[in-house]
Amino acid sequence: MYRYNAQGARFSSRALLAYAQTGLAQTLDVRPRAASQPAELLLYDEIGLWGITAKAFTQALATAGPGPLTLRINSPGGDVFDGLAMFSALNQHDGPVNVIVDGLAASAASFLALAGSTISMAPNAFLMIHNAWGVVVGNKSDMTDTAGVLTKIDGQLASLYAQKTGQGTDAIAQMMDAETWFTAQEAKDAGFIDTILPASQNKASPALKAGVFEHQPKPPANTLSVPDIAARRRTLRLAEAEG
Repeated sequence: MYRYNAQGARFSSRALLAYAQTGLAQTLDVRPRAASQPAELLLYDEIGLWGITAKAFTQALATAGPGPLTLRINSPGGDVFDGLAMFSALNQHDGPVNVIVDGLAASAASFLALAGSTISMAPNAFLMIHNAWGVVVGNKSDMTDTAGVLTKIDGQLASLYAQKTGQGTDAIAQMMDAETWFTAQEAKDAGFIDTILPASQNKASPALKAGVFEHQPKPPANTLSVPDIAARRRTLRLAEAEG
């Protein structure tokens, strides 16, 4: 059996394949600071190699420059290591960071949102936390090693969620085990966010394709899906890379 030696390949492939099927529009956009308004950074894509990498994100953050920043999120998540690098970059930003979940902050995007000085959600948005996913090809020792690393990752993420919410890590771990989806009100009640925005300020719908995650809620009847061409293109790129 062939073993992937690259750590990123061993821990991200399954997640990236799922995220490639979500059909979210690909966007990383920087809107410069104007007058008394904060700069705005839009993260409307997957996190990692087949979406927005940590390198691209930090470059966009540098373009925004020091001062107040609004980060708007509509992302199904992605690679945990890229997400952690983005989280660190936001924590080091010279100025307050206001995070707004416009549609979806799932998986890696959910802990990225915690870097905000304040965290808000649109009333129809969702936040999801779960255990890390990974793929490994090899013998039983490889499988055991991978399980050990995934356990460490889950512990680190549970600590991040616990610090924000004030809940114990054991309670958070149970939520992660269950793949827990939060509405805006549920996320606020659980301590993941600070405020819920008025409906008039919502800029995106959580148009996640059915079946991407095991326990994802059904979208509202009036939610518009994104054209399949972007998802098929990213799935093809992933298949070519894995082939």
